Amino acid sequence: MRGRVRGAAVAVSAVTAVATGLAALTGCSSDSPGGSGGGPPAALLALPADLDAEAVAGGKQPAFEPSEVHLAVGRTLGMDVRVAPLPHGWRLVEGGDTALLRRDADSKQSTCAPKTAGCGHTVRQSWTATAAGSTTLTWRYVDLATCTEPQNPASCRMLAGKEVRVTVG
Repeated sequence: MRGRVRGAAVAVSAVTAVATGLAALTGCSSDSPGGSGGGPPAALLALPADLDAEAVAGGKQPAFEPSEVHLAVGRTLGMDVRVAPLPHGWRLVEGGDTALLRRDADSKQSTCAPKTAGCGHTVRQSWTATAAGSTTLTWRYVDLATCTEPQNPASCRMLAGKEVRVTVG
């Protein structure tokens, strides 16, 4: 598992480098130092793939270790979440301290062709650091068929979880 976590960190670094390079090539820019003006986030992570989360749920690999992110005030954190029409999926259950992080609008990073069966897409959830301090964002990989309240992911059976500890300052 440790090799897998390190590999995921390398993949996240590669994604961040590619996103930064693509932004430069396409002329995307940010009017603010944090990248919330349309440029790439200062920190970009991705939730583990569905197959990895299902391996955790099935006891085939250890739970996902928390990630640590350090941001300056005004900088942005992005989390790429795969959304697919599956019986399981990632849901944000704890959005952190709103005095430290402002939740920005989600944006689609990929889409499916119309009428493509079983196709999913990636959504980037974003937060901008607004004040110094520490907070935690928490996602659960849940069994959607077990939810007692469809709009409340905390009411679903949790299969795996992922925490991101954010320090602003």
